[in-house]
Formats: sequence, C-alpha cells, structure tokens
Amino acid sequence: MKIGVIGLGTVGFGVVEILTNEKQRLEQEIKEEVVIKYGCGLEEVDLPEGIIYTNDFHDVINDKEIDVVVELIGGINVAKEIILGAINNGKHVVTANKALLAHHGKEIFTAARENNVHIFYEASVGGGIPVLVGQKESLIANNTKEIIGILNGTTNFILTLMETENLDFNEALTIADGLGYVEANPSLDLDGIDAAHKICILAQNGFKKFIDFDKISVSGIRNVTKVDMDYAKKLGYRFKMIAQAKEVNNGIGIDVAATLVNKKELVANVMDAYNVIEIDNDYVENVIFYGKGAGRYVTASAVVSDIIKTTQKEYWNHDYQDCQNIYPITKSKYYLRCDRPIDVDYELYFTEKQDHIYITHEVELAKLTTSLGNLDYTIFKVRG
Repeated sequence: MKIGVIGLGTVGFGVVEILTNEKQRLEQEIKEEVVIKYGCGLEEVDLPEGIIYTNDFHDVINDKEIDVVVELIGGINVAKEIILGAINNGKHVVTANKALLAHHGKEIFTAARENNVHIFYEASVGGGIPVLVGQKESLIANNTKEIIGILNGTTNFILTLMETENLDFNEALTIADGLGYVEANPSLDLDGIDAAHKICILAQNGFKKFIDFDKISVSGIRNVTKVDMDYAKKLGYRFKMIAQAKEVNNGIGIDVAATLVNKKELVANVMDAYNVIEIDNDYVENVIFYGKGAGRYVTASAVVSDIIKTTQKEYWNHDYQDCQNIYPITKSKYYLRCDRPIDVDYELYFTEKQDHIYITHEVELAKLTTSLGNLDYTIFKVRG
C-alpha cells in the first residue's frame, strides 16, 4: 500500500507520525507493506526519511503507484478537486472534510461507486470516536429512530467554562481562543455550522437519505447569557449545543441549537471539549458514543484506521435517495424568560428579581410564539 498525504497541518503530520511509529504492527495486521510515498503541503516540513515532499497535489493524485490519497487540507473547492481527481484516477480516498461531505457528499460518493474505490471519512465526525463505522457496519441490522449529539468541542468547552468558572460568553471565548480551541473562522464553531456539517453526515447515514445542507436550521451559543445559565442551573438543567435529527412528517427533522438538557441525562454531563453521539435504534435501542472530538493524535487515529480499512473488500454503500422534506425540529419543551407573568402551559416556573422563568410542556414553537405576541422574551429549546 502506497499512500499520499495531502495536508501537513496538525492532523496531517499526526497521520505521518502514527503510520511511521506503528508501521511494523500495521503491516502485520493487513499482511501488506505500508509506505507513505508523498507528504504534500504548502510549506515544507521535516518529514521522516524516504517520504517525498511536494507542494503540488497533482504529483500525488496522478502517480500510478499511489493506492490511497489522504485529504486533510479542509475547505471545499480545492479539496473537492483533489478528492474527485483521486477517485477518477482509481485511488481510494480517506478524508476528514466534514464541510465538503455535507455540501457535496452525493457527488463524491457517486463517483467513488462508479470508480469502484473506497471512500472513508470517520474523522469527519467526532474526531477519533468510531461512530460512522458503528453506523455503517455495527448497527446495520437496525433502523435509526433519532440521533442527538454534542458535536463541537469548542462550544462545549466554552459552555463548561461559563458554568464552572462563572464567566460570561466573551470571557469564556477569550480563554478558549487562547488555548487554541477556536477555529480561524470562529463562526464555524460559535454559530453551529461545524456541528451542522456533522449532524448532516450522521443523518444521511442513519436515515439513508441525502440532505440539502442549506435547509438545515442552525443556531449557535452566542445568545447564551450568564443570567440564563444561572437560571437553568436552578431548574436542574445545563446548556449544551445540541445537534438533533429524526424522521418527521414524511421527511427529516434536523437542527442545531443551544438547548437546556436535564442534568440527570448523560448528555448533560459531557463536559469540556468532549463529544457525545446518542443514536436511538429500533432493535438495539439506545447506543452512545463518547470521546475526544478533536486533537492531533485523536483525529489522526481515525484517519489511520480508515487508511487500513481500504484493504477490505466491502465498500460502504451510499446508494441513498434525496430527502425532499427537511424541517427544523420545532415541537419541544421551551425555556422562557420574561419580565412579566405570561399565560403559558408550563412544567416548571419561578420568579427572581424582575424575571419570570418557565419550562413549558411540549408545544409547537409557532403556537407558542403566536401566544406570546409582541412580548419581550428569551427562548431556548429544552430536552428531557
């Protein structure tokens, strides 16, 4: 097996390190030599002896000796060119590119099928957590009923800081940024886009339907205040950014939003930069995947596992239909904070200072907001 690694950043160099350090053991596993022929990046790095450095990805995807192309540059346009070029040249592909797969997965999976090559992408969701192989292989006997998860470690870290250190959003964001948790484009994390890419991939595999990413309802954590976090705590809840998908109304309900989760739930107790994915199935029922969602070796571990999987004969099937109906999940319990009492069907209520805080019974959002009229209020979804 000859490999070309395109993208020599944090994860890419981690892949090179693991393949180099574990070369002998991995070769014993697959009974085949494992050779990194190329390391491709914009800037040359100190690669192990024998690996050819290039700054031109065409050297990799056009080399007839290369069996597996590993794409780790991120982004969409150039990455798409790399992956489709490699596939059309008959090479297996391993990628961690969640944005590309969320937007163009159908085209890429179709090309892989037509060219009889593998495409594996475990590292695109949950870092090193083996959730996609769980979906595609271990849970194949089941029909998925619902998927929920904490899919972005940065926002989970920020929310943890806000609660445990009694900080407001901007204070926690500054600390997270200083520790290197925040993307160069912070909107990907803070506004829920990164988590939406991941729930899109999980939902496609879970419900066997291609999803138009642009139809997914997405919001983030910028509107979570210390005031609301304190009230949530008094009610026995904790703020999490929850990604959720389930079949509804002849389509798929899917969204990402800051959500209050009951502290008795396991998901509520996933703290810091950890991820969790909870999949509810018809036969095996509830299965939970938990672990670190990012990091050099965490993510590189999943990439290397995918590289080794390209030696198997069975291809992952992506022969899905397009999902015509995609909705936000609007039937829920809701947290409401108002400056006066309101007429609402509630499960919990208390008042403090000038605030009136409610946890409603399950209700359609449109019905609830219509009843609130022009009243000034703060609202969040509630789970559990």
